[in-house]
Amino acid sequence: MKFGMFVLPSWPQRDPSHQGRIFHEMIEQIQYAEELGFESVWLAEHHFTRFGIVPSALPLATYVAGRTKKIRIGTGVSVLNFHDPVFMAEETAMMDLLSDGRLDFGIGRGQVVYEYANFKVDYETRTQRFNEIVDIILGLWSTPGFTYHGEHYQVDDLTIAPSPIQKPHPPMYLAVSRTPGTIDDAVTRGLPMLTSANTPDEDVLGLRDLYAARCAEAGVVPKWDDMPFFRVTYVAEDQKTAENDPRDALAWVADLNGYRRTLTGGSEIYADLDHWIKTRPEDPPSHESRLESTAYFGTPDRLVERLKNLRDQHNVQYYTAHFSYGDLDHEKVMRSMKLFAEEVMPKFR
Repeated sequence: MKFGMFVLPSWPQRDPSHQGRIFHEMIEQIQYAEELGFESVWLAEHHFTRFGIVPSALPLATYVAGRTKKIRIGTGVSVLNFHDPVFMAEETAMMDLLSDGRLDFGIGRGQVVYEYANFKVDYETRTQRFNEIVDIILGLWSTPGFTYHGEHYQVDDLTIAPSPIQKPHPPMYLAVSRTPGTIDDAVTRGLPMLTSANTPDEDVLGLRDLYAARCAEAGVVPKWDDMPFFRVTYVAEDQKTAENDPRDALAWVADLNGYRRTLTGGSEIYADLDHWIKTRPEDPPSHESRLESTAYFGTPDRLVERLKNLRDQHNVQYYTAHFSYGDLDHEKVMRSMKLFAEEVMPKFR
């Protein structure tokens, strides 16, 4: 199996002075992941929220490239509809060059309504726009004098510089939703798919089954070795500690993610989350149910057991752990990473 780390620096404190510390701790965790032998790190993009304070994954990816030597650097994901396609092609090519060919370019349309409203991008045409942007990026990466005329974007006789190192181009990964259409797009384009760390196991594994069926219909081999399985992860020496240490941090992230999806515009950064929690129309999943569906918390032996099940029963070959979330203490995160790398990963290599 391969192992990666997913990074989403959230900002629980309202005081902006904490943001610098959060980013410094994130970089230290990434460097430690490289030292521990993780193959990749994946960086997420979000806007106008404390849920994740990386508004563009590519500048951060380029910075990470300068602070690391060999770990692959993925975007998980870059929301293409909020970026100019030509500029994205140029930036990704430069990042691939500066990192000596370590870019894994994860892309998605984005599903959060208020982000579209704030960027003044039409939500109803997001799929068409996204597909045109993908066509343009792929064309500019590989074709001098590239021309493209779509409904939303046009390019005439363009050649970008620098060119990406990886050939035919940097690996591209497609975020899929729960609709068959996005999975069909991944199969048609020959791209590994990305799924959310917050989607329950049952649903993610169902998407993987549908992907396998669509691959079989198309006569292509599923890209299991290149398909990260993202999961919130925490490892400790005893099960009770592993389940309880990250309880509040996980609940805060889940609550904030739920609240921001109710917005149609503006931002939740200074909103009263506690009021929403008290008045929301339905109760969230319990901590115990999350331990069964999305959170891989446990001793090294328990994690080995769960990962063996994923590998043997569901062909998961690439596990990507989300170690740091909410206000989980940095030292606890580093200790959890160390236990995972030293006592879990060797069982699968």
